[in-house]
Amino acid sequence: MKHSQLGISMIELLVAMLISSFLIIGVTQVYLDNRSNTLFQQNQGGNIENARFSILLLEQELAKAGYRRSPDHSMEHAFPKEDGGICGGMNAGQVTKYISDTEFCIRYQPAFTGATRCDGQAIANIAAKPYEVAANAELAYSRFALNNGSLTCNGVELASSIGGLKFNYGVNTLEDEKSVARYTSTPGAGDNIRVIQFSVLAASQAEVTKEPASTIYEFWFDGDEPTDKRLYSLFSTSTSMRNQMP
Repeated sequence: MKHSQLGISMIELLVAMLISSFLIIGVTQVYLDNRSNTLFQQNQGGNIENARFSILLLEQELAKAGYRRSPDHSMEHAFPKEDGGICGGMNAGQVTKYISDTEFCIRYQPAFTGATRCDGQAIANIAAKPYEVAANAELAYSRFALNNGSLTCNGVELASSIGGLKFNYGVNTLEDEKSVARYTSTPGAGDNIRVIQFSVLAASQAEVTKEPASTIYEFWFDGDEPTDKRLYSLFSTSTSMRNQMP
């Protein structure tokens, strides 16, 4: 009497395991690819957000540089010569100062009562009436710098994950106030800064690329290759010192 075979053979089991393994590998690869794409998009969005926020802050502050509550006051009267201070000293009438390749400083008179500096500190002794300057009025100062991957103002962090900052200054002389004579990254003490072009290199917090390579990084650092796998993005704009118009 013959008995029919029960269960599955070893060969059938091995074939089933092989097919299952291919399916698991395929699903795993799809998951890893989707996760990689998600991380890339998240970090790209973070770069855009940090760079746009940094540019917006810089543009807003630079728009204030040289503002006078009384337009009939000369620049030299509204902004007297000073030694030391947040900006490290300024000449009479000077409202924008180059400090280093990644640092500059501005000063202005606050337009409204209750105004604060870029670091959130209140500005003292602001006249309540428009076009008036209090006898003990305080000038506002904003010193921007790149410190340990963060954009700071007066030492307070404003934006993080910044890989680099570059500034290019459009300057002229006091005798030629209506046009920009030249652009330079290192303006001299006698140059009148009228335009600032600035670029922000944003860097992702996480390493998301497959290899430590970035064309943007190499362009920024003159051919040097990155040592990490972070995502780098470059953003640029320019703004004029509108309050210094004659």
